[in-house]
Amino acid sequence: MTDSMWQGPGVDLDAYLARVGYRGEVAGDLSTLRGLHTAHVDAIAFDNLDALFGRTSVPLDLDSVQDKIVRQGRGGWCLEQVVLMAAVLDRIGFTFTAFAGRTRIRTGNKFGPALHVALCVELDGERWLHDVSFGAYGPHEPIRLAENARLDGNGSFDLVREPSGEHVLRFLGPEGPAELYGFTTDVRHPSDFEILNHFCLTHPRSPFNHQMVLQRTQPGVRHLLAGSTLTEIRPSGPATFRELDKDELLSAPEEIFGITLDPGDVQTLRKFLDGRDA
Repeated sequence: MTDSMWQGPGVDLDAYLARVGYRGEVAGDLSTLRGLHTAHVDAIAFDNLDALFGRTSVPLDLDSVQDKIVRQGRGGWCLEQVVLMAAVLDRIGFTFTAFAGRTRIRTGNKFGPALHVALCVELDGERWLHDVSFGAYGPHEPIRLAENARLDGNGSFDLVREPSGEHVLRFLGPEGPAELYGFTTDVRHPSDFEILNHFCLTHPRSPFNHQMVLQRTQPGVRHLLAGSTLTEIRPSGPATFRELDKDELLSAPEEIFGITLDPGDVQTLRKFLDGRDA
């Protein structure tokens, strides 16, 4: 699906490629899809700081998303990153649709709201799950969207099919399989994202508006910060956990997650952390 719904003509492709450090050839092929996926998750963190700062909106128009993530060096949460990635793929000429998934990794609930959004790319007669925005447990490359498909490398993943018809993406860690999310490939449009965005920003049960949630996947290591707990995940062993003090929390966005905050945002984060400890 490469019409203007995904705003491909409006993306600054050169600026995006520089932001993620991608230097390979750009074409509508699997090599490019893999390369962009890996570069994106390495460079761009999952970042919920706007919600944490009490901002009343997280704009999903392409200009706002590009300004925040590409030009300012921020991260973004799932919906922002999908808007950006979809525009990039549209500009290059990929054929794809969006779908929504029900996150299971933190809740264990198979029937929660479908808040996570990813892309299904059609390429050479096959479908690929292309998900750059799930965070520290997300895949580092596209995975073939087929029952019992498997992806290895920087962590291992597979896809299973439940009797209900839902696909389930699983992270295969040393402790055993962890279900990340269940989904069908029912098509979602950008207009659907606004409803999900409003829930994540304002709803009392949103996991993103009351504590800092930062996540990043890099070669050989994945980091997840939820509240004050930093989780480090490596392919070769079990996850490790560490509690960060206030100074470490203040520096974590830049030093661990590669997020550039302007001085005003740094002060806002400091006030949030002071209030939390008051």
